[in-house]
Amino acid sequence: MIKVFIAVLTLFVPFTSIADDHQVADAQASVGIPKGAVQVMHIAAQDPQAYTDYLRANPELFKALGSLASGVCTTQTGQDYMGQMFVWNFYDSVQGAMEAITKYDPYKAPRKLTAMREIKYSGVFKPLKTFDLSPGFERLVRVRVEPQNVPAFVAAATQFEAETQAAGSNVQVAVFAPIAAGTQEVGLLNVRFIAASATDLGASVDAFLAAPVAPDSGYMKMVQLGEMVTDTIEVCQQVFSAD
Repeated sequence: MIKVFIAVLTLFVPFTSIADDHQVADAQASVGIPKGAVQVMHIAAQDPQAYTDYLRANPELFKALGSLASGVCTTQTGQDYMGQMFVWNFYDSVQGAMEAITKYDPYKAPRKLTAMREIKYSGVFKPLKTFDLSPGFERLVRVRVEPQNVPAFVAAATQFEAETQAAGSNVQVAVFAPIAAGTQEVGLLNVRFIAASATDLGASVDAFLAAPVAPDSGYMKMVQLGEMVTDTIEVCQQVFSAD
């Protein structure tokens, strides 16, 4: 049990809480925490589609970072500002994501790129449950969860995903914890409900609302363990792959 708590705690405080890398790996494995991390830069784009097209046409921007896969998510509803979107880079470890920070200075990017956007903030995010990287139409809910309840919340999200898929909806649930992402993200989990299209995500919500919700369902456990802070819809695309 102590390893479970340590694994969760390391996602919110410096990694000096753990004695060595072997203990980190053992602790993560004990709660099924997958490998990998995502480095994210939130921006306000003058034209999100033009910005996305520029990134897609310039893969060298991502090759230099050692990213395994890269893309964008553009906020469609619930925006805090016009042109709200972010660029994401996926790595096989937190180490890789942190190293990438030292390889790229966003304020020294090509002039054409910097003219297309205003940087808001950036950070690293650690996935807390397995999921397939298949960007699409996604509902992003930021949830405040007490650190001691994070393992139970992730288990509830995993249960909800299984229940949703068993009911015929092809929706994934991904959960991410922020690392050094600033005041906008501290203390919050990013929960993503991922579908291939707006049709698929909307149909899954219709199906959910049409059926009774069991008190011991994954959904009810998530509601009891977390407090919703933000709620948006995003369209996500992959623009680069190292393969």
